[in-house]
Amino acid sequence: MEKSATLIKRASINVNLLDSIKIGDLLADEYGKSGKVCEIEKVNRHGECHYYFKLLKSGTILIIL
Repeated sequence: MEKSATLIKRASINVNLLDSIKIGDLLADEYGKSGKVCEIEKVNRHGECHYYFKLLKSGTILIIL
């Protein structure tokens, strides 16, 4: 059984959804970028939380909260 991709909409995103994404999950954003997550980096800087989701063959999705 194939899993469907988790859709990230920047206007309605929350920390719990971002923290639940794991390596190997399928991820898609509202701009059409999608793929399998191969690396996750979370950086806390100056009161902001930056989530970097590196996708296999598709680049990176960056979310700043």
